[in-house]
Amino acid sequence: MKDKPNITSPHDKLVKDLLADTQLARAFLEEMLPEEVVELLDLPTLTHKNTSYLTPQMDEISSDVVLEVYLKNTQQPLQISLLIEHKSYKDVRVSFQLLRYLAEGYGQQLKNKQPLYPIIPLLFYHGQKRWKLRQIEVFFGQYPETIRRFVPSFEVEFVNLMQMPEEQLEQLRDGVLSATLRLLRHSRDWSSLLERLPRIMESLSGVQGTGFVMSLFVYLFSVTELTVAQLKESLPQETQKTFMSTYDRIMAEGIAKGKAEGIEKGKAEGIAEGIEKGIEKGIEKAVLNAFDNGIAMDTIRIITGESIEKIEQILKNNKRK
Repeated sequence: MKDKPNITSPHDKLVKDLLADTQLARAFLEEMLPEEVVELLDLPTLTHKNTSYLTPQMDEISSDVVLEVYLKNTQQPLQISLLIEHKSYKDVRVSFQLLRYLAEGYGQQLKNKQPLYPIIPLLFYHGQKRWKLRQIEVFFGQYPETIRRFVPSFEVEFVNLMQMPEEQLEQLRDGVLSATLRLLRHSRDWSSLLERLPRIMESLSGVQGTGFVMSLFVYLFSVTELTVAQLKESLPQETQKTFMSTYDRIMAEGIAKGKAEGIEKGKAEGIAEGIEKGIEKGIEKAVLNAFDNGIAMDTIRIITGESIEKIEQILKNNKRK
């Protein structure tokens, strides 16, 4: 087995990276929200809110992404809060956690003295165990309706990735979204993932841009035993070019140039010492090139093999931080 970098919650990071891309976030909502809700939304107005409604206690078991969007006809705003649930066990009382989450969201609106607008909670679960969401009122079924009417009640859109049919995921209109969700679905079963990988990667054929697609590759390296060569072999031809050109541009070419510079310096300083300095310079160029192209720190760490501390020091030394 090859050495793998230690990324905290790579599954959750991939979901957050997916939703950080506005186009992919729109595609996700179009597929996961009820059709009657999607019809009301002016999705081109979708924006990310730099906020979170998680309390410190909730932060240990969930992460969230808060999006704002306007209604088509009235242009009234609302928020869609996507909670990414990464518990390794089923919490039958998660609806009470969601109640606290919504209260925090509306509390922030009041605290900021802003107009009140609805928050639609969307719970995304990608754990292995089967889990059926239970609404709060279910816990009080032994009480008469006269009493139950005092119990808070609200709808939650629950997306359980493991219970979604494979055919449904294959038929998603956005190829990157389809590939991402299928990789997540099979990421904990190496043999299943390896068997499906070529077909999953077919979804990436013709995809333009390298940003999030590179995050997919980094995710694969972090949760499987794949090498760069094995991954390349599983990719469609167009995606091979995207992947290798990005990888080469960031890593191989940068270090090669550094070696060349090192050899030149070596004429004055000694070949061995010069090449060593050149390789170091090449790594520095690779880090800066990746950072300037908007590639995430974890991605830079994986493709260069350097620590986050060293990468941050390189960025600081070159006034990128």
